[in-house]
Amino acid sequence: MNAPLDKRTRTNMTSKGQVLIPKDVRDLIGLVPGQPVDVGVNDRGEAVVVPQGTSAETPEERRRRLLGVLAEMQRDPLFDRPSTEIMREIRGDEPLP
Repeated sequence: MNAPLDKRTRTNMTSKGQVLIPKDVRDLIGLVPGQPVDVGVNDRGEAVVVPQGTSAETPEERRRRLLGVLAEMQRDPLFDRPSTEIMREIRGDEPLP
Protein backbone atom coordinates (compact mmCIF):
# COMPACT_ATOMS: atom_id res chain seq x y z
CA MET A 1 0.00 0.00 0.00
CA ASN A 2 1.27 3.49 -0.81
CA ALA A 3 2.10 5.98 1.89
CA PRO A 4 -0.39 8.85 2.20
CA LEU A 5 0.58 12.01 0.36
CA ASP A 6 0.59 15.32 2.22
CA LYS A 7 0.65 17.22 -1.06
CA ARG A 8 -0.99 15.73 -4.14
CA THR A 9 -0.96 17.18 -7.66
CA ARG A 10 -1.74 15.27 -10.82
CA THR A 11 0.62 15.63 -13.78
CA ASN A 12 1.37 13.67 -16.96
CA MET A 13 4.49 11.87 -18.14
CA THR A 14 5.81 12.77 -21.58
CA SER A 15 6.66 10.15 -24.21
CA LYS A 16 10.32 10.62 -23.15
CA GLY A 17 9.50 9.68 -19.56
CA GLN A 18 9.74 13.24 -18.23
CA VAL A 19 7.48 14.37 -15.41
CA LEU A 20 6.93 17.97 -14.38
CA ILE A 21 7.21 18.42 -10.61
CA PRO A 22 4.91 21.35 -9.77
CA LYS A 23 6.56 24.43 -8.25
CA ASP A 24 4.77 24.19 -4.91
CA VAL A 25 5.99 20.60 -4.51
CA ARG A 26 9.55 21.52 -5.59
CA ASP A 27 9.57 24.34 -3.05
CA LEU A 28 8.21 22.07 -0.32
CA ILE A 29 11.01 19.51 -0.70
CA GLY A 30 13.77 21.99 -1.51
CA LEU A 31 14.42 21.25 -5.19
CA VAL A 32 16.35 24.02 -6.95
CA PRO A 33 16.68 24.44 -10.74
CA GLY A 34 20.03 23.11 -11.95
CA GLN A 35 20.62 21.18 -8.73
CA PRO A 36 21.18 17.42 -9.08
CA VAL A 37 18.50 15.16 -7.61
CA ASP A 38 18.51 11.54 -6.57
CA VAL A 39 15.74 9.42 -8.10
CA GLY A 40 14.99 5.91 -6.99
CA VAL A 41 12.49 3.38 -5.71
CA ASN A 42 11.95 2.92 -1.99
CA ASP A 43 11.18 -0.30 -0.12
CA ARG A 44 7.46 0.19 -0.83
CA GLY A 45 7.98 0.30 -4.60
CA GLU A 46 7.30 4.05 -4.77
CA ALA A 47 9.28 6.42 -6.98
CA VAL A 48 11.15 8.98 -4.87
CA VAL A 49 12.85 12.25 -5.87
CA VAL A 50 15.05 14.02 -3.31
CA PRO A 51 17.67 16.77 -3.51
CA GLN A 52 21.14 15.26 -3.93
CA GLY A 53 22.90 14.87 -0.60
CA THR A 54 19.66 14.30 1.31
CA SER A 55 20.18 10.98 2.96
CA ALA A 56 17.18 8.72 3.34
CA GLU A 57 16.84 6.88 6.62
CA THR A 58 17.33 3.17 6.65
CA PRO A 59 14.66 1.22 8.54
CA GLU A 60 17.17 0.69 11.38
CA GLU A 61 18.01 4.42 11.55
CA ARG A 62 14.28 5.26 11.62
CA ARG A 63 13.74 2.70 14.40
CA ARG A 64 16.59 4.17 16.49
CA ARG A 65 15.32 7.74 15.95
CA LEU A 66 11.75 6.83 16.94
CA LEU A 67 12.93 4.89 20.00
CA GLY A 68 14.92 7.97 21.01
CA VAL A 69 11.83 10.17 20.70
CA LEU A 70 9.79 7.73 22.78
CA ALA A 71 12.52 7.55 25.44
CA GLU A 72 12.58 11.36 25.61
CA MET A 73 8.81 11.43 26.01
CA GLN A 74 9.07 8.98 28.91
CA ARG A 75 11.70 11.18 30.60
CA ASP A 76 9.63 14.35 30.18
CA PRO A 77 6.00 13.45 29.51
CA LEU A 78 3.80 16.19 28.12
CA PHE A 79 0.64 15.10 29.83
CA ASP A 80 1.64 14.88 33.47
CA ARG A 81 0.16 18.35 34.06
CA PRO A 82 -3.30 19.89 33.67
CA SER A 83 -4.07 21.06 30.12
CA THR A 84 -4.55 24.64 31.32
CA GLU A 85 -0.95 24.70 32.57
CA ILE A 86 0.36 23.23 29.31
CA MET A 87 -1.61 25.78 27.22
CA ARG A 88 -0.38 28.65 29.41
CA GLU A 89 3.20 27.50 28.83
CA ILE A 90 2.70 27.16 25.06
CA ARG A 91 0.97 30.53 24.67
CA GLY A 92 2.95 32.37 27.29
CA ASP A 93 -0.26 33.49 29.00
CA GLU A 94 -0.13 35.10 32.36
CA PRO A 95 -2.34 33.33 34.92
CA LEU A 96 -5.77 34.89 35.35
CA PRO A 97 -6.34 36.70 38.66
